Amino acid sequence: MNMNPSFAINSSLHEIPVEEYMDRVRRTQEEMRKEGYDLIIAWSDSYRMSNVRWLSNYRAFDGIFPYPAIVIVPVKGDPILFVESSLTSIGAASVVKDVRGIRQDLGPVLEEYAASGNVKKVGIAGYKYLALEFWSVIKKSLPDIQIEPTIIIDFLKSIKSENEIRNMKVAGYLADLGIEAIKEAAREGATEKELTKQAYLAMFANGSDTVAFDIMVQTGENSSDFYLARPTDRKLKDGDTLLIDMGCRYNGYASDMARGATFGSVSKEVEAMFDAALEAYETGFKYLRPGLTGEEASYPANEVLAKYGYIHSPGEGRGVGHGLGMDPEEELPILAPGMKSVLQENQTLAYVITLLIPGVGGLRIEDSVVIRKDGAESMTNFSYHNNW
Repeated sequence: MNMNPSFAINSSLHEIPVEEYMDRVRRTQEEMRKEGYDLIIAWSDSYRMSNVRWLSNYRAFDGIFPYPAIVIVPVKGDPILFVESSLTSIGAASVVKDVRGIRQDLGPVLEEYAASGNVKKVGIAGYKYLALEFWSVIKKSLPDIQIEPTIIIDFLKSIKSENEIRNMKVAGYLADLGIEAIKEAAREGATEKELTKQAYLAMFANGSDTVAFDIMVQTGENSSDFYLARPTDRKLKDGDTLLIDMGCRYNGYASDMARGATFGSVSKEVEAMFDAALEAYETGFKYLRPGLTGEEASYPANEVLAKYGYIHSPGEGRGVGHGLGMDPEEELPILAPGMKSVLQENQTLAYVITLLIPGVGGLRIEDSVVIRKDGAESMTNFSYHNNW
């Protein structure tokens, strides 16, 4: 792996310019006009922060108390940012300058829109995660107005600018450093928790802003029996398989990468599983390009696995790929059977193959990927052949 990036790890060099945020609002309003929306209500919390941050550069605050955020985008005029009242001073640093208290002001503002007579159709972005508390406010404040889910922001934010892609490449490089640290620390008797700590240390020491999700280091039966699992005190031993899944955020943008590894001497059945997974991954990766539906993009890898008698182990219907950007799992694109949305140039995703065979072993191969005009480009680059 190339451990000398061609970019400086300096967040000030990778800031998204204000003009880009303004253009995002403009493009959102263009799509709203096409689809007949008068308002879009974009929801985020500290875990799913991409909708609000994509529009405003404000991230809902992490804390014990739930700190939600909403941006209202009217089809004409400027957006309004709603945050927890104690955080309006932080919200004022966003590119949206009209910042109000979410619990105090959201209802009255929506009531004003309703009273104007100009609001007939409202879209909810982030509807899968919208807290019931605020859904109740929205419904009460917009009586007799059509309210429905919208994927306008899901689609627009899935296509990244080169500024965003640079941030994601840095986040990918930091994930590479994290897995390199695990490799260097891998020894008989090392626990999953100890290996995981080394990854966190490496990523934060080299420039990560924060975590993207809980890092997974699963060894032995933990790698084969669980799709996702937090690290335990289980000790690494000869003959183990390792399933490692990690990422971080840099300048607000996430990486998501995974690798399988073997430790010491393993059976021929394990070797065959690893070979098949890598062939499936490489075959499917080469096939990725703009113009494919999510369903079409999922076929090549699954066909390779079927040839060897394996079945991919997808998580929660995400198939062999899920959206990736400010959040580690975004709504688009999804590469799985039944997905009819079409891959676009500069969409970003995590492309992934997972095989779990209880009693044998488990692995995951995953990279942060950007779809380019002529095919896919990986933003994580750690070796795929790993025997430690």
